[in-house]
Amino acid sequence: MKVVTAQEMREIDKICSEQFGIQSSLLMERAGLSVVLAIEQNFGDITNQSFLVLCGQGNNGGDGFVVARDLLEYTDYVTTVFVGDEEKLSPESIENLKRLKALGADVRKIPKDINLDELAELLKKSDIVVDALLGIGVRGEVREPISQIIKLLNLYSKYVVSVDVPSGIETDTGSVLGIAVQADMTVTFGLPKVCHLLYPGRELCGKLKVASIGIPRFLRESEQIKRQIITKQLVRSLLPRRSRDSHKGSYGKVLVIAGSIDYPGAAVLTSTAALRVGCGYLQLLSCPSACAIAVTREPGIVARTINHEHFTGEDTELALEMAQDADAVVIGPGMTCNEDTIEFFERFIVNLKKPVIVDADGLNCLARKPQILDKIIAPVVLTPHPGEFARLLHREIGEVKYNYLLAEEFSRKYNVVVVLKGATTLVASVNGTFFNLTGNSSLAKAGTGDVLSGMVAGLVAQGMDVKDASVSAVYLHGVAAEHYNSREGTMLTSELLNLIPSAIKEVES
Repeated sequence: MKVVTAQEMREIDKICSEQFGIQSSLLMERAGLSVVLAIEQNFGDITNQSFLVLCGQGNNGGDGFVVARDLLEYTDYVTTVFVGDEEKLSPESIENLKRLKALGADVRKIPKDINLDELAELLKKSDIVVDALLGIGVRGEVREPISQIIKLLNLYSKYVVSVDVPSGIETDTGSVLGIAVQADMTVTFGLPKVCHLLYPGRELCGKLKVASIGIPRFLRESEQIKRQIITKQLVRSLLPRRSRDSHKGSYGKVLVIAGSIDYPGAAVLTSTAALRVGCGYLQLLSCPSACAIAVTREPGIVARTINHEHFTGEDTELALEMAQDADAVVIGPGMTCNEDTIEFFERFIVNLKKPVIVDADGLNCLARKPQILDKIIAPVVLTPHPGEFARLLHREIGEVKYNYLLAEEFSRKYNVVVVLKGATTLVASVNGTFFNLTGNSSLAKAGTGDVLSGMVAGLVAQGMDVKDASVSAVYLHGVAAEHYNSREGTMLTSELLNLIPSAIKEVES
Protein backbone atom coordinates (compact mmCIF):
# COMPACT_ATOMS: atom_id res chain seq x y z
CA MET A 1 0.00 0.00 0.00
CA LYS A 2 1.33 3.43 -0.97
CA VAL A 3 2.02 6.14 1.62
CA VAL A 4 1.64 9.87 0.98
CA THR A 5 2.71 13.19 2.42
CA ALA A 6 0.24 16.03 2.97
CA GLN A 7 1.28 17.69 -0.30
CA GLU A 8 0.92 14.47 -2.28
CA MET A 9 -2.58 14.00 -0.87
CA ARG A 10 -3.54 17.54 -1.82
CA GLU A 11 -2.28 16.93 -5.36
CA ILE A 12 -4.36 13.76 -5.60
CA ASP A 13 -7.46 15.66 -4.46
CA LYS A 14 -6.73 18.36 -7.05
CA ILE A 15 -6.40 15.81 -9.86
CA CYS A 16 -9.67 14.18 -8.78
CA SER A 17 -11.44 17.52 -9.06
CA GLU A 18 -9.79 19.06 -12.14
CA GLN A 19 -9.26 16.02 -14.36
CA PHE A 20 -12.01 13.61 -13.32
CA GLY A 21 -14.77 15.88 -12.07
CA ILE A 22 -14.82 14.27 -8.63
CA GLN A 23 -15.64 17.32 -6.59
CA SER A 24 -14.26 17.85 -3.12
CA SER A 25 -17.82 18.04 -1.79
CA LEU A 26 -18.39 14.42 -2.89
CA LEU A 27 -15.11 13.29 -1.31
CA MET A 28 -16.08 15.07 1.92
CA GLU A 29 -19.46 13.37 1.91
CA ARG A 30 -17.91 9.94 1.45
CA ALA A 31 -15.19 10.65 4.01
CA GLY A 32 -17.73 11.47 6.69
CA LEU A 33 -19.81 8.41 5.87
CA SER A 34 -16.74 6.16 5.98
CA VAL A 35 -16.01 7.32 9.54
CA VAL A 36 -19.52 6.39 10.65
CA LEU A 37 -19.31 3.01 8.93
CA ALA A 38 -15.95 2.35 10.64
CA ILE A 39 -17.51 3.17 14.01
CA GLU A 40 -20.44 0.85 13.30
CA GLN A 41 -18.09 -1.92 12.20
CA ASN A 42 -16.10 -1.54 15.40
CA PHE A 43 -19.02 -1.25 17.86
CA GLY A 44 -21.91 -3.00 16.13
CA ASP A 45 -25.19 -1.50 17.30
CA ILE A 46 -24.59 2.21 18.01
CA THR A 47 -28.22 3.29 18.43
CA ASN A 48 -27.81 3.66 22.18
CA GLN A 49 -24.39 5.32 22.08
CA SER A 50 -23.94 9.04 22.75
CA PHE A 51 -21.60 11.02 20.50
CA LEU A 52 -19.70 14.29 20.72
CA VAL A 53 -18.28 15.56 17.43
CA LEU A 54 -15.57 18.24 17.72
CA CYS A 55 -15.09 20.22 14.50
CA GLY A 56 -12.47 22.76 13.52
CA GLN A 57 -12.65 25.34 10.76
CA GLY A 58 -10.65 23.41 8.13
CA ASN A 59 -11.94 20.73 5.78
CA ASN A 60 -11.34 18.22 8.58
CA GLY A 61 -14.15 20.02 10.41
CA GLY A 62 -16.28 19.77 7.28
CA ASP A 63 -15.80 16.00 7.40
CA GLY A 64 -16.90 16.18 11.03
CA PHE A 65 -20.15 17.93 10.11
CA VAL A 66 -20.92 15.07 7.73
CA VAL A 67 -20.09 12.54 10.46
CA ALA A 68 -22.51 14.25 12.85
CA ARG A 69 -25.27 14.34 10.23
CA ASP A 70 -24.81 10.66 9.34
CA LEU A 71 -24.73 9.65 13.02
CA LEU A 72 -28.19 11.16 13.41
CA GLU A 73 -29.44 8.36 11.15
CA TYR A 74 -28.58 5.98 14.01
CA THR A 75 -29.17 7.90 17.23
CA ASP A 76 -30.53 11.16 18.61
CA TYR A 77 -27.62 11.44 21.06
CA VAL A 78 -25.29 13.53 18.90
CA THR A 79 -23.80 16.87 19.95
CA THR A 80 -21.56 18.90 17.65
CA VAL A 81 -19.14 21.51 18.98
CA PHE A 82 -17.56 23.93 16.49
CA VAL A 83 -14.26 25.65 17.25
CA GLY A 84 -13.30 28.51 14.95
CA ASP A 85 -14.67 31.18 12.65
CA GLU A 86 -17.54 30.25 10.34
CA GLU A 87 -16.38 32.87 7.86
CA LYS A 88 -13.16 30.90 7.35
CA LEU A 89 -14.92 27.66 6.46
CA SER A 90 -14.57 26.35 2.91
CA PRO A 91 -17.73 26.37 0.75
CA GLU A 92 -18.09 22.59 1.18
CA SER A 93 -17.78 22.87 4.96
CA ILE A 94 -20.30 25.74 5.14
CA GLU A 95 -22.78 23.71 3.12
CA ASN A 96 -22.42 20.69 5.40
CA LEU A 97 -22.79 22.84 8.50
CA LYS A 98 -26.04 24.26 7.03
CA ARG A 99 -27.31 20.75 6.30
CA LEU A 100 -26.53 19.68 9.85
CA LYS A 101 -28.35 22.67 11.36
CA ALA A 102 -31.30 22.15 9.02
CA LEU A 103 -31.88 18.78 10.71
CA GLY A 104 -32.32 20.57 14.02
CA ALA A 105 -29.04 19.13 15.28
CA ASP A 106 -27.48 20.22 18.57
CA VAL A 107 -24.64 22.43 17.29
CA ARG A 108 -22.75 24.57 19.77
CA LYS A 109 -19.90 27.02 19.31
CA ILE A 110 -16.99 27.71 21.62
CA PRO A 111 -17.05 30.07 23.52
CA LYS A 112 -20.44 31.52 22.49
CA ASP A 113 -22.63 28.53 23.40
CA ILE A 114 -20.36 26.42 25.58
CA ASN A 115 -17.28 27.09 27.70
CA LEU A 116 -14.42 24.73 28.46
CA ASP A 117 -15.82 23.61 31.82
CA GLU A 118 -19.11 22.68 30.18
CA LEU A 119 -17.21 20.91 27.38
CA ALA A 120 -15.36 18.85 29.99
CA GLU A 121 -18.69 17.68 31.42
CA LEU A 122 -19.93 16.84 27.92
CA LEU A 123 -16.77 14.81 27.25
CA LYS A 124 -17.32 12.82 30.43
CA LYS A 125 -20.90 11.98 29.47
CA SER A 126 -20.26 10.99 25.84
CA ASP A 127 -19.60 7.36 24.91
CA ILE A 128 -17.65 8.21 21.75
CA VAL A 129 -15.87 11.44 20.79
CA VAL A 130 -15.12 12.20 17.15
CA ASP A 131 -12.02 14.35 16.70
CA ALA A 132 -12.33 16.51 13.57
CA LEU A 133 -10.46 19.52 14.91
CA LEU A 134 -7.27 19.65 12.82
CA GLY A 135 -6.42 17.88 9.57
CA ILE A 136 -3.35 17.21 7.46
CA GLY A 137 -2.70 20.89 6.74
CA VAL A 138 -1.87 22.00 10.28
CA ARG A 139 1.43 23.85 10.72
CA GLY A 140 3.19 25.00 13.87
CA GLU A 141 2.27 24.29 17.46
CA VAL A 142 -1.39 23.88 18.33
CA ARG A 143 -2.79 27.12 19.72
CA GLU A 144 -5.55 27.88 22.20
CA PRO A 145 -8.39 27.14 22.52
CA ILE A 146 -7.78 23.91 20.59
CA SER A 147 -4.76 22.99 22.72
CA GLN A 148 -6.96 23.23 25.84
CA ILE A 149 -9.72 21.23 24.16
CA ILE A 150 -7.26 18.45 23.25
CA LYS A 151 -6.02 18.39 26.84
CA LEU A 152 -9.58 17.93 28.10
CA LEU A 153 -10.34 15.37 25.39
CA ASN A 154 -7.34 13.23 26.38
CA LEU A 155 -8.25 13.52 30.04
CA TYR A 156 -11.97 12.73 29.98
CA SER A 157 -12.90 10.86 26.81
CA LYS A 158 -13.91 7.20 26.95
CA TYR A 159 -13.23 6.40 23.28
CA VAL A 160 -11.86 8.71 20.57
CA VAL A 161 -12.18 8.38 16.80
CA SER A 162 -9.94 10.77 14.86
CA VAL A 163 -10.86 11.90 11.37
CA ASP A 164 -7.94 11.45 8.93
CA VAL A 165 -5.21 12.19 11.52
CA PRO A 166 -5.24 12.74 15.30
CA SER A 167 -5.36 16.49 15.80
CA GLY A 168 -1.96 17.93 16.66
CA ILE A 169 0.12 15.40 14.71
CA GLU A 170 2.45 16.72 12.00
CA THR A 171 1.40 14.82 8.89
CA ASP A 172 4.80 14.34 7.29
CA THR A 173 6.77 13.33 10.39
CA GLY A 174 4.42 11.91 13.02
CA SER A 175 5.77 14.41 15.57
CA VAL A 176 3.55 16.13 18.13
CA LEU A 177 2.91 19.83 17.59
CA GLY A 178 2.92 20.73 21.27
CA ILE A 179 -0.08 18.57 22.15
CA ALA A 180 -1.99 15.92 20.21
CA VAL A 181 -5.06 13.75 20.51
CA GLN A 182 -4.58 10.18 21.74
CA ALA A 183 -7.05 8.35 19.51
CA ASP A 184 -8.39 4.85 19.97
CA MET A 185 -9.11 4.63 16.24
CA THR A 186 -8.18 6.78 13.27
CA VAL A 187 -10.04 6.64 9.97
CA THR A 188 -7.98 8.05 7.12
CA PHE A 189 -9.01 8.47 3.52
CA GLY A 190 -7.63 7.03 0.29
CA LEU A 191 -4.11 6.33 1.50
CA PRO A 192 -2.22 6.24 4.81
CA LYS A 193 -0.12 9.27 5.60
CA VAL A 194 3.45 9.21 6.89
CA CYS A 195 2.31 10.25 10.38
CA HIS A 196 0.30 7.04 10.71
CA LEU A 197 3.49 4.98 10.44
CA LEU A 198 6.15 6.88 12.43
CA TYR A 199 6.23 7.29 16.18
CA PRO A 200 4.85 8.98 18.17
CA GLY A 201 2.10 9.48 15.57
CA ARG A 202 1.75 5.75 14.96
CA GLU A 203 0.94 5.13 18.61
CA LEU A 204 -1.39 8.12 18.89
CA CYS A 205 -3.48 6.87 15.96
CA GLY A 206 -4.68 3.78 17.82
CA LYS A 207 -6.29 1.36 15.41
CA LEU A 208 -5.83 2.64 11.84
CA LYS A 209 -8.49 2.16 9.17
CA VAL A 210 -7.93 3.28 5.58
CA ALA A 211 -11.24 4.06 3.89
CA SER A 212 -11.91 4.16 0.16
CA ILE A 213 -13.81 7.36 -0.66
CA GLY A 214 -13.84 7.28 -4.44
CA ILE A 215 -10.27 8.24 -5.36
CA PRO A 216 -9.46 6.26 -8.54
CA ARG A 217 -7.28 3.23 -7.87
CA PHE A 218 -4.70 4.14 -10.50
CA LEU A 219 -4.10 7.42 -8.64
CA ARG A 220 -3.65 5.55 -5.35
CA GLU A 221 -1.23 3.12 -7.02
CA SER A 222 0.62 5.70 -9.11
CA GLU A 223 4.31 5.16 -9.78
CA GLN A 224 4.77 8.82 -8.91
CA ILE A 225 4.18 7.88 -5.25
CA LYS A 226 7.56 6.56 -4.17
CA ARG A 227 6.76 5.41 -0.63
CA GLN A 228 4.85 2.36 0.52
CA ILE A 229 4.16 -0.01 3.41
CA ILE A 230 5.79 -3.43 3.30
CA THR A 231 2.99 -6.01 3.20
CA LYS A 232 2.90 -9.77 3.47
CA GLN A 233 1.73 -9.96 -0.14
CA LEU A 234 4.71 -7.92 -1.32
CA VAL A 235 7.23 -10.07 0.55
CA ARG A 236 5.56 -13.28 -0.65
CA SER A 237 5.98 -12.12 -4.23
CA LEU A 238 9.68 -11.36 -3.67
CA LEU A 239 10.92 -14.39 -1.76
CA PRO A 240 12.89 -16.96 -3.80
CA ARG A 241 11.27 -20.33 -4.36
CA ARG A 242 12.97 -23.50 -3.17
CA SER A 243 13.01 -26.52 -5.45
CA ARG A 244 13.17 -30.12 -4.28
CA ASP A 245 15.69 -30.75 -7.03
CA SER A 246 18.36 -28.48 -5.58
CA HIS A 247 21.65 -28.51 -3.68
CA LYS A 248 23.67 -26.14 -1.50
CA GLY A 249 24.99 -24.31 -4.54
CA SER A 250 21.43 -23.50 -5.58
CA TYR A 251 21.01 -21.12 -2.67
CA GLY A 252 24.19 -19.11 -2.79
CA LYS A 253 27.22 -18.43 -0.63
CA VAL A 254 27.57 -15.81 2.06
CA LEU A 255 30.82 -14.51 3.50
CA VAL A 256 30.57 -13.01 6.98
CA ILE A 257 33.46 -10.83 8.14
CA ALA A 258 32.70 -10.11 11.76
CA GLY A 259 33.61 -10.58 15.38
CA SER A 260 36.61 -9.90 17.59
CA ILE A 261 37.90 -11.08 20.94
CA ASP A 262 35.65 -8.50 22.59
CA TYR A 263 32.50 -9.30 20.57
CA PRO A 264 32.60 -12.92 19.37
CA GLY A 265 28.82 -13.43 19.53
CA ALA A 266 28.04 -11.00 16.72
CA ALA A 267 29.75 -13.26 14.19
CA VAL A 268 27.68 -16.23 15.38
CA LEU A 269 24.35 -14.39 15.16
CA THR A 270 25.01 -12.97 11.69
CA SER A 271 26.22 -16.28 10.27
CA THR A 272 23.38 -18.34 11.70
CA ALA A 273 20.76 -15.85 10.49
CA ALA A 274 22.02 -16.10 6.92
CA LEU A 275 21.64 -19.88 7.11
CA ARG A 276 18.19 -19.60 8.68
CA VAL A 277 16.81 -17.63 5.70
CA GLY A 278 18.11 -20.33 3.39
CA CYS A 279 21.57 -19.59 2.03
CA GLY A 280 23.35 -22.79 1.05
CA TYR A 281 26.92 -22.15 2.17
CA LEU A 282 28.25 -19.89 4.91
CA GLN A 283 31.87 -18.84 5.27
CA LEU A 284 32.96 -16.95 8.37
CA LEU A 285 36.21 -15.02 8.62
CA SER A 286 36.91 -13.98 12.18
CA CYS A 287 39.27 -14.24 15.14
CA PRO A 288 39.97 -17.72 16.59
CA SER A 289 37.67 -17.34 19.61
CA ALA A 290 34.69 -16.23 17.51
CA CYS A 291 35.23 -19.02 14.98
CA ALA A 292 35.38 -21.63 17.73
CA ILE A 293 32.09 -20.46 19.22
CA ALA A 294 30.42 -20.27 15.80
CA VAL A 295 31.32 -23.80 14.75
CA THR A 296 30.25 -25.13 18.14
CA ARG A 297 26.89 -23.38 17.73
CA GLU A 298 26.44 -24.47 14.11
CA PRO A 299 28.88 -27.02 12.67
CA GLY A 300 27.68 -26.21 9.14
CA ILE A 301 29.56 -22.90 9.26
CA VAL A 302 32.85 -22.99 7.35
CA ALA A 303 35.19 -20.89 9.48
CA ARG A 304 38.61 -19.46 8.74
CA THR A 305 40.63 -17.54 11.26
CA ILE A 306 42.74 -14.41 11.12
CA ASN A 307 46.07 -14.25 12.95
CA HIS A 308 45.02 -11.65 15.52
CA GLU A 309 42.09 -11.04 17.85
CA HIS A 310 40.83 -8.24 15.56
CA PHE A 311 41.17 -7.43 11.86
CA THR A 312 44.21 -5.66 10.43
CA GLY A 313 45.38 -4.68 6.97
CA GLU A 314 47.24 -8.01 6.77
CA ASP A 315 43.88 -9.80 6.48
CA THR A 316 42.77 -7.99 3.31
CA GLU A 317 44.19 -10.47 0.82
CA LEU A 318 42.56 -13.47 2.51
CA ALA A 319 39.22 -11.66 2.81
CA LEU A 320 39.21 -10.69 -0.89
CA GLU A 321 40.17 -14.22 -1.86
CA MET A 322 37.22 -15.65 0.10
CA ALA A 323 34.89 -13.01 -1.33
CA GLN A 324 35.58 -14.17 -4.89
CA ASP A 325 33.40 -17.25 -4.33
CA ALA A 326 30.70 -15.43 -2.35
CA ASP A 327 27.36 -14.17 -3.66
CA ALA A 328 26.93 -11.73 -0.76
CA VAL A 329 29.15 -10.34 1.99
CA VAL A 330 28.40 -9.00 5.48
CA ILE A 331 31.04 -6.89 7.14
CA GLY A 332 31.09 -5.15 10.48
CA PRO A 333 29.19 -6.87 13.33
CA GLY A 334 31.41 -6.99 16.41
CA MET A 335 34.49 -6.16 14.31
CA THR A 336 35.63 -3.19 16.49
CA CYS A 337 36.72 0.13 15.04
CA ASN A 338 40.37 0.86 15.76
CA GLU A 339 42.93 2.19 13.29
CA ASP A 340 43.97 -1.31 12.18
CA THR A 341 40.37 -2.33 11.55
CA ILE A 342 39.60 0.84 9.62
CA GLU A 343 42.62 0.17 7.40
CA PHE A 344 41.39 -3.38 6.74
CA PHE A 345 37.83 -2.23 6.13
CA GLU A 346 38.84 0.39 3.57
CA ARG A 347 41.28 -1.82 1.67
CA PHE A 348 38.74 -4.64 1.52
CA ILE A 349 35.55 -2.80 0.63
CA VAL A 350 36.95 -0.53 -2.11
CA ASN A 351 38.21 -3.63 -3.95
CA LEU A 352 35.07 -5.70 -3.39
CA LYS A 353 32.79 -6.39 -6.36
CA LYS A 354 30.11 -8.49 -4.63
CA PRO A 355 26.97 -7.14 -2.93
CA VAL A 356 27.84 -6.12 0.61
CA ILE A 357 25.84 -5.45 3.76
CA VAL A 358 27.63 -3.02 6.07
CA ASP A 359 26.54 -3.12 9.70
CA ALA A 360 27.64 -2.10 13.18
CA ASP A 361 31.40 -1.44 13.31
CA GLY A 362 31.52 -1.34 9.52
CA LEU A 363 29.26 1.70 9.79
CA ASN A 364 31.49 3.14 12.48
CA CYS A 365 34.47 2.75 10.15
CA LEU A 366 32.56 4.67 7.49
CA ALA A 367 31.71 7.38 9.99
CA ARG A 368 35.42 7.78 10.78
CA LYS A 369 36.37 7.85 7.07
CA PRO A 370 33.25 8.83 5.08
CA GLN A 371 35.28 9.32 1.88
CA ILE A 372 35.34 5.53 1.60
CA LEU A 373 31.75 5.67 0.36
CA ASP A 374 32.84 7.46 -2.81
CA LYS A 375 35.22 4.62 -3.67
CA ILE A 376 32.88 1.61 -3.27
CA ILE A 377 31.85 -0.03 -6.54
CA ALA A 378 29.80 -2.97 -5.19
CA PRO A 379 26.05 -2.84 -4.50
CA VAL A 380 25.74 -1.72 -0.86
CA VAL A 381 23.21 -2.03 1.95
CA LEU A 382 23.81 0.03 5.09
CA THR A 383 21.87 -1.08 8.18
CA PRO A 384 22.30 1.67 10.81
CA HIS A 385 20.33 2.23 13.97
CA PRO A 386 19.70 5.95 14.67
CA GLY A 387 22.94 6.34 16.63
CA GLU A 388 25.04 4.90 13.81
CA PHE A 389 23.20 6.97 11.20
CA ALA A 390 23.75 10.09 13.30
CA ARG A 391 27.48 9.39 13.35
CA LEU A 392 27.50 8.85 9.59
CA LEU A 393 25.81 12.21 9.03
CA HIS A 394 27.50 14.04 11.91
CA ARG A 395 24.10 15.01 13.33
CA GLU A 396 22.22 14.50 16.57
CA ILE A 397 20.22 11.30 17.06
CA GLY A 398 16.99 13.27 17.38
CA GLU A 399 17.54 14.72 13.91
CA VAL A 400 17.87 11.35 12.18
CA LYS A 401 15.45 9.08 14.05
CA TYR A 402 12.65 8.11 11.65
CA ASN A 403 13.95 10.75 9.23
CA TYR A 404 13.04 9.13 5.92
CA LEU A 405 13.98 12.30 4.03
CA LEU A 406 17.58 12.12 5.25
CA ALA A 407 17.70 8.39 4.50
CA GLU A 408 16.39 9.03 0.99
CA GLU A 409 18.90 11.81 0.41
CA PHE A 410 21.79 9.63 1.60
CA SER A 411 20.60 6.74 -0.57
CA ARG A 412 20.50 8.91 -3.70
CA LYS A 413 23.83 10.60 -2.95
CA TYR A 414 25.80 7.35 -2.62
CA ASN A 415 23.55 4.96 -4.59
CA VAL A 416 23.10 2.66 -1.59
CA VAL A 417 20.18 1.05 0.21
CA VAL A 418 19.72 2.48 3.71
CA VAL A 419 17.93 0.34 6.29
CA LEU A 420 17.27 2.80 9.12
CA LYS A 421 16.27 0.58 12.03
CA GLY A 422 13.64 1.47 14.59
CA ALA A 423 10.17 0.57 15.82
CA THR A 424 9.18 1.48 12.27
CA THR A 425 12.16 0.46 10.14
CA LEU A 426 12.70 2.45 6.93
CA VAL A 427 14.23 0.98 3.77
CA ALA A 428 15.34 3.83 1.51
CA SER A 429 16.56 3.12 -2.02
CA VAL A 430 16.92 5.11 -5.22
CA ASN A 431 13.70 3.40 -6.39
CA GLY A 432 11.57 4.28 -3.40
CA THR A 433 11.13 4.05 0.36
CA PHE A 434 9.45 1.26 2.31
CA PHE A 435 7.98 1.37 5.83
CA ASN A 436 8.01 -1.80 7.92
CA LEU A 437 5.34 -2.18 10.60
CA THR A 438 6.14 -5.69 11.88
CA GLY A 439 8.02 -6.42 15.09
CA ASN A 440 7.74 -5.58 18.77
CA SER A 441 9.82 -4.42 21.72
CA SER A 442 11.51 -7.82 22.08
CA LEU A 443 13.79 -6.65 19.24
CA ALA A 444 15.17 -3.93 21.51
CA LYS A 445 18.18 -6.06 22.37
CA ALA A 446 21.85 -6.23 21.53
CA GLY A 447 22.44 -8.58 18.62
CA THR A 448 19.10 -8.37 16.84
CA GLY A 449 20.66 -6.01 14.28
CA ASP A 450 23.38 -8.61 13.63
CA VAL A 451 20.62 -11.10 12.90
CA LEU A 452 19.03 -8.69 10.42
CA SER A 453 22.26 -8.12 8.50
CA GLY A 454 22.72 -11.87 8.13
CA MET A 455 19.14 -12.26 6.89
CA VAL A 456 19.65 -9.60 4.21
CA ALA A 457 22.84 -11.29 3.02
CA GLY A 458 21.22 -14.73 2.99
CA LEU A 459 18.46 -13.48 0.71
CA VAL A 460 20.87 -11.62 -1.59
CA ALA A 461 22.88 -14.83 -1.95
CA GLN A 462 19.74 -16.56 -3.22
CA GLY A 463 19.46 -14.14 -6.11
CA MET A 464 17.45 -11.20 -4.74
CA ASP A 465 18.65 -7.68 -5.44
CA VAL A 466 19.79 -5.67 -2.44
CA LYS A 467 16.61 -3.57 -2.21
CA ASP A 468 14.19 -6.51 -2.36
CA ALA A 469 16.33 -8.51 0.07
CA SER A 470 16.34 -5.61 2.54
CA VAL A 471 12.57 -5.13 2.28
CA SER A 472 11.92 -8.85 2.79
CA ALA A 473 14.42 -9.26 5.60
CA VAL A 474 13.10 -6.42 7.77
CA TYR A 475 9.54 -7.74 7.39
CA LEU A 476 10.51 -11.33 8.27
CA HIS A 477 12.71 -10.10 11.13
CA GLY A 478 9.69 -8.38 12.67
CA VAL A 479 7.31 -11.29 12.09
CA ALA A 480 9.81 -13.66 13.73
CA ALA A 481 9.78 -11.50 16.87
CA GLU A 482 5.97 -11.50 16.86
CA HIS A 483 6.02 -15.31 16.91
CA TYR A 484 7.72 -15.40 20.29
CA ASN A 485 5.45 -16.53 23.12
CA SER A 486 5.75 -13.76 25.70
CA ARG A 487 4.51 -16.08 28.45
CA GLU A 488 7.93 -17.70 28.33
CA GLY A 489 9.61 -14.45 29.41
CA THR A 490 11.65 -11.95 27.45
CA MET A 491 13.01 -13.25 24.15
CA LEU A 492 16.72 -13.92 23.85
CA THR A 493 18.46 -12.84 20.66
CA SER A 494 19.48 -16.45 20.00
CA GLU A 495 15.81 -17.45 20.19
CA LEU A 496 15.01 -14.98 17.41
CA LEU A 497 17.12 -17.12 15.07
CA ASN A 498 14.91 -20.14 15.69
CA LEU A 499 11.75 -18.18 14.83
CA ILE A 500 12.91 -17.13 11.35
CA PRO A 501 11.65 -20.34 9.64
CA SER A 502 8.16 -19.92 11.12
CA ALA A 503 8.10 -16.31 9.91
CA ILE A 504 8.96 -17.48 6.39
CA LYS A 505 6.29 -20.16 6.58
CA GLU A 506 3.66 -17.59 7.60
CA VAL A 507 4.52 -15.35 4.65
CA GLU A 508 4.60 -18.17 2.12
CA SER A 509 1.41 -19.90 3.29
